Amino acid sequence: MTQEELAGILNIATDTLSRIEKGRFSPKMGRLPDIADALHCSVADLFRGIDAKATDRASTIAHLLNPLSDEAQETLVKMITMAVAVLPKK
Repeated sequence: MTQEELAGILNIATDTLSRIEKGRFSPKMGRLPDIADALHCSVADLFRGIDAKATDRASTIAHLLNPLSDEAQETLVKMITMAVAVLPKK
């Protein structure tokens, strides 16, 4: 999901969302459930630290995507998204 898409869902400006992501602006507590719903996670997930293993895996996926065309990359991202939707969660 792009910042523009998430900002649209939350009905906030893209630059406001960018400042939230960078930790320069804190959303009101009442907005946290809206943000979590839009991201398909819990409010608690918004406060969890970065998982080093997940970051390493993301880097591997990025490396694999890099030589592909934009269209092929989008196709693969859609495939991964569908796979994640059906795989068991933690």
